[in-house]
Amino acid sequence: MIQRSSRNNEPGIALIAVVLIIAVLVAIILEFNYESRIKLHLADNFRFAAKALSCGEAGIAISMAALRQNDDILGDEKLSPFFSGKVQIPIEEGYCTISVADESGKININALKPPDGRLMRYRIDQMLRLVDLLNYQYGEHAPISYSLIPAMIDWVDSDDDVTVLPFVKRDNAGAENDYYQELTEPYSCKNAPFDILSELLLVKGMTTEIFNGRPGNEREGIEPVDGIRQFLTVYGDGKININEASTTVVQSLSDRIDYHLAHSIVEQRKFGRYESVAQLKNVPGMTPQIYESIRGLVTVKAEDRYYTVTVTGVAGQFAQKIQVVLKKNRQKVRVTPVLRREL
Repeated sequence: MIQRSSRNNEPGIALIAVVLIIAVLVAIILEFNYESRIKLHLADNFRFAAKALSCGEAGIAISMAALRQNDDILGDEKLSPFFSGKVQIPIEEGYCTISVADESGKININALKPPDGRLMRYRIDQMLRLVDLLNYQYGEHAPISYSLIPAMIDWVDSDDDVTVLPFVKRDNAGAENDYYQELTEPYSCKNAPFDILSELLLVKGMTTEIFNGRPGNEREGIEPVDGIRQFLTVYGDGKININEASTTVVQSLSDRIDYHLAHSIVEQRKFGRYESVAQLKNVPGMTPQIYESIRGLVTVKAEDRYYTVTVTGVAGQFAQKIQVVLKKNRQKVRVTPVLRREL
């Protein structure tokens, strides 16, 4: 048998080697191209994320400037739409939306027991009425216990004595450090004022549903329920600004105020903001007895105003939400940030 020389196979081997080398080079080039595209995409994402944050910062600056120049941006028909959270304000390559809430129309849970140690009975009564109003939405099932109120007081006060409300017949005791230390994941009772409202989720008796509310489901016949958070604040001197209060908060002021009167008080603002507390006397359904029972609890202009500003900055596909609490000192016309967090 005649054997072929190995040299006859060399061109084929060389061709295979060249093909393999080209294949490796193509793979390297494709991998490099993929990594380059990933890096470009990440760089582009970083740029838009930074732009979204800048749009959010711009929204905060706009809010602070507006508050400095206007005593009542929410009562101004020309300005209020821009701070409703529904208007897109263009900023360079993106935009922002701004939502402003005045905290003076809410119940200050830090004011239930001031530092001097006195229980503020009329404010506690208001909180008890708020519990009744919220429980009423649930029908027969009333998930919010009256004990939540003394538990709030115990969270704030500096002592370790459990608060008992003798004027409440049932569920009238709060909770101190012993209760919280016996939980599966124990923590300490704060014994200091609330810094942020979400701290309420740590207090005995509070649940996520009570705090945030319950969405409705028409198909299953479930009615929506308001969360307690929208009626409470941790800022202010404790007086309720009737120019900002919701119908529910107004109704909680006195057991003599029914829904219709509370609704009338709020509706009256459509014809002009209250310039004095005495103007409440002119609201249909208001009686001298009701007016006398609430006139010391309300105001039309808080000395220091606190606003929760929620800004969403958008650029490309990126959105950045920032929430700040701004304090406006009426005498010095100064606006200062009290709290800031990125959501």
